Amino acid sequence: MKNNYSSLENLTLQKLIRAGDQEAFRIIYERYWDKIFVICNNRIPQKDIAEDLLQDIFISLWNNPKLEEIQNLEAYLSQAAKFSIIKYLNRSSRIDFVDPNSYGLLDRVEELGLDDALCIKELQQLIFQEVERLPEKAKIIFNYSRIDHLDSREIAEKLNISHRTVENQISKSLKHLRIFINNLKSLLFF
Repeated sequence: MKNNYSSLENLTLQKLIRAGDQEAFRIIYERYWDKIFVICNNRIPQKDIAEDLLQDIFISLWNNPKLEEIQNLEAYLSQAAKFSIIKYLNRSSRIDFVDPNSYGLLDRVEELGLDDALCIKELQQLIFQEVERLPEKAKIIFNYSRIDHLDSREIAEKLNISHRTVENQISKSLKHLRIFINNLKSLLFF
């Protein structure tokens, strides 16, 4: 059957991979490695790093317990590459990103059949990191507003500042976060 693997559809190969079939995995790798490498290498110009990301993506595919449920493997691998790029950039150069709930990013993740819990957790982690990088006063005001759900007058009272200052700080923080959302969108859907 090994000679016939190249004519098999992805879903059949995915089932074989879940059963531990290395030849099926090799066929999938050969079908998609170049496309996924191009995605990685376009954003990460260092070839060795792009190759490492590619390897991690395919290892993750091999270990994915829901592999048989992926309907569009090429879209899944492309999205996995984009998430790997985001993680790498965030770790290495401290490029920050924001709320995946904004602008329907989570809807796009679900549409592609990615493991929602993992993606949401990673994206939320990026959001919290970005909020932590806000200037101290802005961070405190933002957290009171968005986490504790206090209105601007309550925050102003609590911090002994004008309610106008609170509104300005919230506005600046949201503007800053929107810029990062747009950066995230451009990385996810380039």
